[in-house]
Amino acid sequence: MTHASSADPLDPSTGTRRKDPVAVSRHLLTTVAALAVVGTILALLLAQRLGTTYRDGLDITADGARVAALGATSAEDLATDLLALVDSSSTSIDEARDLVLVASEVTSDLGTALGTNVADGVAGTSSIADSMAGFIEAVERFIPGNRDSLAEDLRTLSDGLEPVPDQLRSLATQLEASSVELDAAAASLAGITDTLESLGASIREAQVALAEVETLSEDVAVRATAALDRSSTDLWLVRLLVLVLGLGVAGAAMAGSRAVGLLAARGTPGAGGGTRTHTPSGTGT
Repeated sequence: MTHASSADPLDPSTGTRRKDPVAVSRHLLTTVAALAVVGTILALLLAQRLGTTYRDGLDITADGARVAALGATSAEDLATDLLALVDSSSTSIDEARDLVLVASEVTSDLGTALGTNVADGVAGTSSIADSMAGFIEAVERFIPGNRDSLAEDLRTLSDGLEPVPDQLRSLATQLEASSVELDAAAASLAGITDTLESLGASIREAQVALAEVETLSEDVAVRATAALDRSSTDLWLVRLLVLVLGLGVAGAAMAGSRAVGLLAARGTPGAGGGTRTHTPSGTGT
């Protein structure tokens, strides 16, 4: 009687045909190998897309850094020009303030002089001329003859000088008011000078910050350009790594499937092509 081994023996508990563990293992390993190949292809496609995105990002970063460096340089130049203008304006305003202070002092002194000494002097001159005119008229009464009288000229001079002191005092009042206004203008100019000095300090701080931005932007542009130059090599290395890993997994799965098949063949009774025949006496041929 000859007994042939069944690939899928019946399960006595359920009456259904059992799954062959060897076949299941080989099927799983084959599936893993197929998935590894498919995964490798998908990973290569993904690496290509990521590489393109990476290169585009580096290109945009490099261009943006160059633009930022150029903008920082332009802003720094403008800040330098503005600082020169601020310094020049501050110097001019300081000189104008000094001039206004001098004008205020001179105006005040002139107003004081016109309101006191000059006005009093003119009033005294008018009084003296009037007195001299009366004296000369008294003297001329004793001199015979018809001649031009000096007294009339002196009285005309006195009449002409009579309103001048009040005019001088009024002018002095106006000069005093102008002096006060000039002092206020000088104080305003001093405030403007302080504001310009503060602005100049802020501009100098901005120049330092712009110089740092320019240096950083140039460094980013250089690094991004260098990374962009290396991106092709890096992408090929990633592709090679994905290919090696994928083919390695697929090869290992295929080798495992073959090894399971060989081990199963060695452990099967009658493997190698022979059959065992049992005789009633127990002798096998």
